[in-house]
Amino acid sequence: MDDRHRLKVLDGLRAIAIILVLGYHYFVRWTPPHSPDNLYPYGDYLAHFWLFQYGDLGVQLFFMISGFVISMTLYGCLTMRHFIWKRFARLFPTMLLCSVLSFAVLTALPQNIFHPQLRDFFPSLTFSDPLIWTKLFGVPFQAIDGAYWSLFVEVKFYFWISVLYFSVGPQRFLRAVALSFGGLVLAYAAARAFDFSHLWALDFIFLLSTLPWFIAGVAFYALYANAKSRIAWVLLAEAAVALGVLRLGQYAGTVVPFIALGLSSALFLSFLKRPRWVAWLAYPPLTAIGMASYSLYLLHQYIGVAVLDLIRERIGSEGNLYYALFVPVMSGLLIIISLAIYRYWEVPAKTLLLSWGAGGRATLGKTGAAVGSDRT
Repeated sequence: MDDRHRLKVLDGLRAIAIILVLGYHYFVRWTPPHSPDNLYPYGDYLAHFWLFQYGDLGVQLFFMISGFVISMTLYGCLTMRHFIWKRFARLFPTMLLCSVLSFAVLTALPQNIFHPQLRDFFPSLTFSDPLIWTKLFGVPFQAIDGAYWSLFVEVKFYFWISVLYFSVGPQRFLRAVALSFGGLVLAYAAARAFDFSHLWALDFIFLLSTLPWFIAGVAFYALYANAKSRIAWVLLAEAAVALGVLRLGQYAGTVVPFIALGLSSALFLSFLKRPRWVAWLAYPPLTAIGMASYSLYLLHQYIGVAVLDLIRERIGSEGNLYYALFVPVMSGLLIIISLAIYRYWEVPAKTLLLSWGAGGRATLGKTGAAVGSDRT
């Protein structure tokens, strides 16, 4: 199986991740105890189905994929400016379009649960935490859609990992990641042992609650680049230990994160060592969803839940499982819209920006693996 085909499996993994997230947001997130009120026309009938109940861990799978792809991207960049421009070209145009679409649809719909404000474009389009803006201006800021929180985390990871890469160089990069990550985990554990009063700041600055997943992705890239890499196994071990030591996140103190890490790692290891075992992930419908997963992620939550709540209001609050059929229909429509955005906006905008940016022509001419698979 050639590299180009194998890298299509990453899009299949993205499809799995976004399907899990859709299940969580459309069956679990907006019903008690996660939400004060039930917003689904079918109630909580499927809220305890394990695949939906833990579907939010699809975001962690996205983080692992990002760790892999961002490592690959860094090794294809000559300067930090080059890397930043590639990330901007990849992320900003689609965020701009999807933010505008979400704002317009939520404003036009006769719904009363999500109320985005014009000021909410600032954190959304700058990929920065709304808390920063709230503290700066003294008025509440939010993202246009609550799902954007993971993009704010991703951009922090891009910043820190690129600073590390361009500080130590490609030869020392993976070792530096292992040393830095291990140091952060030890520092957090020590701060907690001494009752440091600002533990939240360490997590906020260094994204510690999600960093183990990114690091696992970096580890799998190390194995992808060198099947005999020892540092890769060190990074994987650090990621697993950190989940227990940090005890951060919704499922802290349970076995759920370890099961998720184990299953995700099994998929990645199969992708690297036994690609034919996961060849089904390269099935065209799956890879198509994976390619469009960025815009689908940005659009799906508030628009989808607002529509479901409107349906609930029309039929009454009791509902039944029959109304769950609205979910695949609505998801299908959002997938079609996202595929159109990917083809007619995301790819052309990225190509145009890369051609304008410093080193853009060189970027477009580089290896297809590093650029063509860059759909984080």
